[in-house]
Amino acid sequence: MRFLTVLALVLCLAVPALALEVTLKDAGDLRLQIYGYVRADMSYETQATAPKADFAFFVLPEAAGEEDAQFHVGARESRLGLNIFGPDVGAWKTMGKIETDFYGSGNPNSYSPRIRLAFVDVAHSSGFALRAGQDWETFIEVIPRIVNFAYLADAGALGLRRPQARLTQELKISYATKIVARVAAAQTVGEDLDGGGTDDGADAEFPTAQFNVALHQKLWAEKPARLAVSGHFGQETVDAVDSNKVVTANDSADYDTWSIQGSVFLPLTKCLGLQGNIWQGANLDTYYGGVGQGVNTALGTEIEAAGGWAQLLYDPNDKLSIGLGYSVDDPDDEDLSPGMRSKNEMYLVNVAYKLTPAVTAMAEYARMTTDYLEKPDASSDRVQVAMKYSF
Repeated sequence: MRFLTVLALVLCLAVPALALEVTLKDAGDLRLQIYGYVRADMSYETQATAPKADFAFFVLPEAAGEEDAQFHVGARESRLGLNIFGPDVGAWKTMGKIETDFYGSGNPNSYSPRIRLAFVDVAHSSGFALRAGQDWETFIEVIPRIVNFAYLADAGALGLRRPQARLTQELKISYATKIVARVAAAQTVGEDLDGGGTDDGADAEFPTAQFNVALHQKLWAEKPARLAVSGHFGQETVDAVDSNKVVTANDSADYDTWSIQGSVFLPLTKCLGLQGNIWQGANLDTYYGGVGQGVNTALGTEIEAAGGWAQLLYDPNDKLSIGLGYSVDDPDDEDLSPGMRSKNEMYLVNVAYKLTPAVTAMAEYARMTTDYLEKPDASSDRVQVAMKYSF
């Protein structure tokens, strides 16, 4: 029976066009669902952006006052995922997920896969759930709708994905109202500030705590409005090292990382909506805040920052989607040294149109400006187009 289970999975993976979902009766009514998309991206920017790839975080300074235009083509955002449902026992439902893209190491025309999501979830009909593995940050409530793969990282939107153990409790107040509370112990991801060869987040003695409390309220539109308060707190631990990078003393300094956030999703009409997030915190580089700067080693202090983003969404029909947005990431100048990034902001407009139920064409224009402390700022006009085949 185990052989038949494996064979069914292999066949499902090999011919996704014929069988994207299969139920394995001999394996306790497991249901396998394959999903993903194939995507090609093309972008042009009038001034180079970090990391000089097919996505953009912030604008790099001009060299000798001359712009450095960049052109990129890629297919790394193509994605493949597998959902596994069951077996369910009484009021308990179980599922697992694993999802990959191709932003691992590799050349521009030879990509390596990497894990995006990998978790197991056990949920009770009472609204309680336990999830363990790699998932989106617990503090994330809304995600910007954007063509640029960076999702406003280092430009106003905090967070990514990381290993964690999360508890969720849903509390239904009425037919139109519920509260969803989530807490998690997450892996602290840091840098190697001391040069000792160990990630400073992994060297910390306790995990990062994250929380999210969201109110879901049905108003006049079909989709419910959401209002959330969230945040996190953790530490990076730095060792003392000598000139040869040999550790001479453990845990010589701690750097706090924290954030407090507010998020909203507000459906204005059937086809018009508003979403956004504001935040303040410190040492946020591994959460894509502070314009990629967490600790100023010259001053020996965490870099505080504040920012956020807002986006107006217009979906007049099932085929067309339009987004108009603004974002900003503004580190505290007092925590910076000359030449460090002191502000990063972006204005953007994007459009997506479904050519067929499976194929979507997308385009986006962004005006990006990055300020440098006591140095000239840098701006770039960025255009990106993409084609996506979903299954």
